Amino acid sequence: MARTEIVKQTTTRTGAALGFAAVDAAASPNGMFYRSDGTELIVVKNLDASPHTMTVDIPVTVDGQAVTDKTVTVAAGATVVAGPYGPEYRQADGSVCLNFDSATSMTVGVLNT
Repeated sequence: MARTEIVKQTTTRTGAALGFAAVDAAASPNGMFYRSDGTELIVVKNLDASPHTMTVDIPVTVDGQAVTDKTVTVAAGATVVAGPYGPEYRQADGSVCLNFDSATSMTVGVLNT
């Protein structure tokens, strides 16, 4: 299934409201991406009563061995900020792929700093 793109939002000195996109239930657990230049921050809100995990793909290998993907735990009712993720996290097309263990009550936003 195709991944769902998360549109980056740009911060300003005067402030900007952060819009959140619902984690795509149709794409979960293999599902969202954003186009990266390495400066973005990811904001994940979990309004569920259970903790959830966001996994950031790391598509590189070291000496032919896969590198373990980065996991970010989001506690029940919590909001976390993660990143920025450098070039080692980028796919060949320049995107960073995010996977979620559940879409239940999960939202995500990407800030271009």
